Amino acid sequence: MGLETSSRTLAEVLESRTEALRQRWRDRVGEGAELEGSLDDILGEVVAVLRQAASSPVPGGSGAGQPRGTWRLRPGFDLKALLRECDVLRECLLDLAEEAGVHVSLPEVRALTAFFSTGLAEATDEFQRQLSARWGRGAERLRESISAAGVGTWWRDLRTGESYQDATLNSLFGREPVESHHPPESLLERVHPEDRPGMEAGEELSHREMRWPSREFRILLPGGTVRWLRQKGQIFTDASGVPLHITGSTVDITEQKRAEAERAELLIREQRARQEVEEALALLEMLLTTVPVGLCFFDRELRYARINQRLASINGRSIEQTLGHTLHEVVPELASRMEPVLREVFTTGRAWFDLEMTGATPGTPGEVRHWLVSSYPVRNRAGQVFLVGSLVLDVTERKHSERTQALLVEAGTLLSQSLDVPTTLKSLAALIVTHLADYCMVDLLGEDGQLHRLEVAARDPERQALLRRSMAYPPLVGGGSPMTRVLDGGEIASVPEITPAWMDAAARNAEHRAILEALAPKSTVLVPLVARGRKLGLINLAWTRPRASSPAMELEVARGLADRAAVAIDNARLYQEAQAAVRVREDVVAIVSHDLRNPLGAISLAATSLLQRGDVDARTTSMIGRISAAADRATRMIRDLLDFTQARVGGIPVQPRSLDLHENVRRVVEEVRLANPGRRIDLHTQGDGRGEWDEGRLAQVVTNLVGNALQHGPPQSPVSVSTRAEEGSVVLEVHNDGPPISEELLPLLFEPYRRGTEGGSGRGNLGLGLFITRQIILGHGGTIEVRSLAGEGTTFTVRLPQRVRARDPRG
Repeated sequence: MGLETSSRTLAEVLESRTEALRQRWRDRVGEGAELEGSLDDILGEVVAVLRQAASSPVPGGSGAGQPRGTWRLRPGFDLKALLRECDVLRECLLDLAEEAGVHVSLPEVRALTAFFSTGLAEATDEFQRQLSARWGRGAERLRESISAAGVGTWWRDLRTGESYQDATLNSLFGREPVESHHPPESLLERVHPEDRPGMEAGEELSHREMRWPSREFRILLPGGTVRWLRQKGQIFTDASGVPLHITGSTVDITEQKRAEAERAELLIREQRARQEVEEALALLEMLLTTVPVGLCFFDRELRYARINQRLASINGRSIEQTLGHTLHEVVPELASRMEPVLREVFTTGRAWFDLEMTGATPGTPGEVRHWLVSSYPVRNRAGQVFLVGSLVLDVTERKHSERTQALLVEAGTLLSQSLDVPTTLKSLAALIVTHLADYCMVDLLGEDGQLHRLEVAARDPERQALLRRSMAYPPLVGGGSPMTRVLDGGEIASVPEITPAWMDAAARNAEHRAILEALAPKSTVLVPLVARGRKLGLINLAWTRPRASSPAMELEVARGLADRAAVAIDNARLYQEAQAAVRVREDVVAIVSHDLRNPLGAISLAATSLLQRGDVDARTTSMIGRISAAADRATRMIRDLLDFTQARVGGIPVQPRSLDLHENVRRVVEEVRLANPGRRIDLHTQGDGRGEWDEGRLAQVVTNLVGNALQHGPPQSPVSVSTRAEEGSVVLEVHNDGPPISEELLPLLFEPYRRGTEGGSGRGNLGLGLFITRQIILGHGGTIEVRSLAGEGTTFTVRLPQRVRARDPRG
């Protein structure tokens, strides 16, 4: 059974099923098709073309197959993909007609073919146009880049001799900077005469061997300027190998050549300078051979370029093992500090002075050395730094000396702060274990002539406990131990290595030997304590690590500490002895003065009773009067001694109460007048004399001052006493017209046991009156001053606050 042919045309089917056709085409070509943007327009034009073909069946009639618009194609479209998409679209149209049972006529086939052929032809033309435009833009950008880089390009046809030079090439040769077709001779004539033969020979050689070598040559420009150029080329041939043309480039290398010449000249100068430096270094090394200074030179890579034997010994390597190696390879422990300094000298050209370095001396572990390193730039004739020299000075002894001085100053200051022997010994032991030894023991001679261990100290707490146990075993004088031998000889002794035999000689018994074994000393220094030629004891300094020997500086420090400690201990003992003597004297004075008061009271009472009897003759009365006066003077002396003792112990106590000073002074003056009937005493009062004071103590002050004035003033001259009120205080002045007090005595006038020489010695004066007077005034919070000048006499001025203030009566 045959198929029924539809009466509809292909244009009608396409219009009714456009969406199905579009979807089928998209499914076959995928996403991003070249015709995607113009597919609707193309389908519309296909419908129009098919309608026109159906109405004009004559072949080629009415412009069948001609599109009515242009396909919208994006720049840079893919022509191959476009051809495939057109084929797919044509197949989809035919498949759609077949499915619809539509007969496609020959005019319609021709119209479709013409439509797609015309569109693809125009697309091909557009593709060619875009491609040509891209190549043109790329060539222009390439030409601009080459021109901007200063590269000239040229071309020569080897068959015709035709040539081309761009504007840059003409500019390089000193021509007008435009493109031209001058023959090669027009440019070769500028080549330097010395380089022209080589270029001509090179061209011939290149023709024979089918290659164009890179070459450098000079050209002469107007005015005599010389320019260096570098030229490269490439020969192109046909399929049979016949050369067709040469294309090349030319670049200006004048600056490069100038730089190379300068570098060559600089290298020559550096070589000359290096030779001069080598000669100078050899001379310097010879001069420094006998001087303890290390010398080396580093290159820019911080490698040793030269080193003298002194520094090689410091580094612990031979000269051969050092040269050419870096700091990190030779002295890694010092490299981190030295490298920044050396780089700075290379960079700034400024010297670096006195960099302090510390390290261990090779071959002597544990011994620390100190150096000062100064680095200097070494310049060539052009002024450039190409080496850095370093001088290394060993300052270990100086550093040790400075530390020794500082330690001894600290020791002197610390040991002088106390006059207590235990405190002094504790300070000494702390200094030793802080700065010198691992532990120490201090033994002092006692009154029994034997050594007594009074102080021990250790850095390690465990050894401190062992040292406490050793305090029961000080060395026995006369026992022959190593310690007592040092004490007997009076000289410091160093024991670099403690042997079992040495510990056997030092131990007093088995228990002491076990303690020494536990302490595990490896070396020791024994230092005697001597002051004023007298042996005081011994210091034992010990180390728990092996040492080859005791450095001289260390022994000096130990000796210096011992000398200062001996002086401090001797001073402390002298002070203690003095204090004990003072206490004994004060105790004796207090006891004697207290015990004498009772018999003196009985003498005074008996004398008073005898004077009151009426049956006593004149001679007896006179004798009894002298006895009574002597008893009174002795009583006053005892009172002064008691006051002096009390002032020394805690100050003279005062018991203030309301008092009128004017009346108190008047009463005392009257009593003194009665006791001295032949002397004149004037009294003047002014203002309000009321306040709070100790009545009895102030009477004692007035009595002492007036009695002192009577004693030292001329008998015919009056003594003047005055009291006056001032703001918040009262003033008491006692004046006599006697000779001035000497300048030597004046500063010591208020010290105990000080007596003037003018008043005689028969008045029962112990030299305590003014001392006690000042203590009483200080107890009241007041002051006392003395003014004594020739022609003016002597005036004692006392100022007392009207209210007693809390103040130390000892001043």
